[in-house]
Amino acid sequence: MTDFRPEIAEFKQFSAPYIKDDTSVSKIMTHLLVGLMPSLVLSGIIFGGKALMLTAFCILTSMLWERLFCLITKKKSTIDDLSAAVTGMIFAFMLPANFSFWRAAIGTFIAVIVFKQLFGGLGRNIFNPAVASRLVCWYLFRSNFLYPEPDVNSADIESIGEISLLSGVDTYGDMFLGRVCGGLGEVSVIALLTGAFYLLSMRVISLYEPIAFLGTVFCFSAVAGKDGVYQILAGGTVLAAFFLCSDYVTTPSTTLGKIIFGILAGSLTCVFRFFFRMPYEGMLIAILICNVLTLVIDDLALAITPMGNSADDSRKKSNEKQTR
Repeated sequence: MTDFRPEIAEFKQFSAPYIKDDTSVSKIMTHLLVGLMPSLVLSGIIFGGKALMLTAFCILTSMLWERLFCLITKKKSTIDDLSAAVTGMIFAFMLPANFSFWRAAIGTFIAVIVFKQLFGGLGRNIFNPAVASRLVCWYLFRSNFLYPEPDVNSADIESIGEISLLSGVDTYGDMFLGRVCGGLGEVSVIALLTGAFYLLSMRVISLYEPIAFLGTVFCFSAVAGKDGVYQILAGGTVLAAFFLCSDYVTTPSTTLGKIIFGILAGSLTCVFRFFFRMPYEGMLIAILICNVLTLVIDDLALAITPMGNSADDSRKKSNEKQTR
């Protein structure tokens, strides 16, 4: 079973080069930007203008790096498909609001150039560029990942706090509204769910990966004696479920593949959180591991379910058209 919108089914092919139409890709990316807007607005309210400026900077530098790469390599410019803008925005959402601009520029360079363009561009990258770059930046600038207290909680003097998974004291209500420390665009669960509802209503994403991911985190946490609801509301879990596990290139296309991906990513996230004491970065590593296994997961899904044969036929027809 393939994705239910033709342009998405066309965009998500199994083997490189991925078939894509510039118009349909830009439409999908526009929807994603709209879906991220509620979180951006809330980040401005929660962390102030510095969060909005950092996000804008990440978007602009991502598009700049992509444009420069196309100029240097004499390739057709791809900034019009808006994929670089989406990468920059998601990358910014995982940063502290007080993260320095020059470090953010290095991060967007790593995302767009290293993890996207050097792999062949959109549709050929193995890893989610924003996730991979965020993890690299954490290793490069670990001491700079200091999360400021939300402006709505603190006085004029900026104070530094701990993310919810480390502090363990934030209430459900605070995490739902975003009155906690964390990445500037991932702290407000209500804003993320609002954007996710828009994407679901526009049939841009499906519920298979998010439900499998969140359900696995909840069940694994309960078995491990942890608060499953807390684990879902904290640590950017909702952002990962709806915006990272639903990436068009680096996640499976088949229904069963989506479910397997979500279960595996959720399980690995909990393993890293509970047994390796990696509350946030462990989730990113889990997603990257699943990115690498995407093709294997899809092939397994096609072998298990007869319904997957329709996706296989679609792939073959698309590849035949390309070789003509």
